[in-house]
Amino acid sequence: MTASLELDALPCPVIVTDLCGQIIFINKFALNDFYIGKKAQVNRIEELFPPAANILLQTHLWPMLRKEGVIKEFYLKIKRKSNTPLPVLLNIQEGRFEQQACYRWVILPAEQRANFEQELLKTKNQLQALAKDAESSRYFLRSVLDGAKDIAILAVSETGCIRFANAGAEILLAQTHARLMDAHVLSFFTDDTFSAYFTKTKIPEQDATQKNLPDNFVAETYETLICRSSGERIDVQLQIRQLDQTLLVDDIKYIVLLTDISQRKQYEKLQNDFIANISHELRTPLTAILGSLHLLHSGKFGDIPLKAKKLIDITLNNANRLKHLITDVLDFSKLKTTKMSIELQAAQLQPMLEDAVAEHRYYLADKKIQLDLKPLCQPISITVDPQRFMQVMSNLLSNAIKFSPPDSQVNVVATIENLFVTIAIEDQGPGVKPEFLPYLFTQFSQQDSATNRQFDGSGLGLAISKSLVEAMGGDIGYKARPDGGAIFWFRVKRSLT
Repeated sequence: MTASLELDALPCPVIVTDLCGQIIFINKFALNDFYIGKKAQVNRIEELFPPAANILLQTHLWPMLRKEGVIKEFYLKIKRKSNTPLPVLLNIQEGRFEQQACYRWVILPAEQRANFEQELLKTKNQLQALAKDAESSRYFLRSVLDGAKDIAILAVSETGCIRFANAGAEILLAQTHARLMDAHVLSFFTDDTFSAYFTKTKIPEQDATQKNLPDNFVAETYETLICRSSGERIDVQLQIRQLDQTLLVDDIKYIVLLTDISQRKQYEKLQNDFIANISHELRTPLTAILGSLHLLHSGKFGDIPLKAKKLIDITLNNANRLKHLITDVLDFSKLKTTKMSIELQAAQLQPMLEDAVAEHRYYLADKKIQLDLKPLCQPISITVDPQRFMQVMSNLLSNAIKFSPPDSQVNVVATIENLFVTIAIEDQGPGVKPEFLPYLFTQFSQQDSATNRQFDGSGLGLAISKSLVEAMGGDIGYKARPDGGAIFWFRVKRSLT
């Protein structure tokens, strides 16, 4: 293929001149694109340029070309057929054309490139503005996070390495920012709770090569201990939350929030110690009072007038109420301080249910309430602390009887659910208002003031029952009866041995 055919095949204007600028060849693309109708209509390359570009050609391009032998992407304007100037990028290369020394002038339209460069400049300005906004947002966020000095905030990678720590973390952990960065988060915890939590969610503790994390991780809050650089141990509340990594550009996967609760723990200990001490101080004289009242009521000191006996009965009832209240307060205090011992063992369910029902038949006579225990279809053994199980049954049955109207019925029903047994106490009382449900199992909570006046109670029975059931590995709840009334249920584990 000849040189002219090769140049004609190119999809851009190409002109070949001798070393003095005399045109030797113009390819078809150039003939069609410029004002040239025939090659004979133009002799020199200068004739293709407007006056201003021609001056530039004479003063700069020719001297540069003769010296360097090449010019790359020189921007100027050239004439077209319509006699309108066209912005182009001019590339000139010294070479040979049909055995003759020459310059090849390759002319590329620069209009698209100019538009592209303008768009590029516009995009660059936008990116700079976005970068400035991002830096401003980063500064603002850092200022806010560092301003929260009473909360330690840690950003943790999926391997457990700390990638971010605010000023609150430096204060709480008593560590410099440099020492916190890339340290493993488990190195600051003294107990196994957090470590077990990481193991449970399959987060590797030290091996950064493992990435076997679950996708269904949920936020969790609990209390634990941390160790400061001085060796001091501090009680903290910890919350860990997983981030959506599809929205992040780095390897941060978890946000860990730590709050110092050591002062709150001290106050709770003082409160619980006070409750325990005052309850013991109240129980001692109360025991003597109850003993004396029982002796008087028994008639061992002679016959008592009817009016005096009624007063003794009232005093006995109120003294027993006070005894139950003190017992509830003591039990709740023990549960809060984890001093109450739970001794789990296998026990037959039916006899315990029968005993619990029998103990409460005495309270049914005045209101004429029928207490019905549905018999089990087969002997069932459960894993509980029998004493605490009976305490839960007593609390729930007492509540059901207390809130049931006269001439109604309370049912006790046990059902088997795989590895668990659910015991439900159903009554025909007023039930629980929906707005009170979140507070149902919290301490000292009663539905309303009218209820407080109508029914005696400490407001601790359900809270104690919840703590006891959970300590035995079960759970407790409430649901409304479709025909009115309440169903309080609790679930405990079956004993399969």
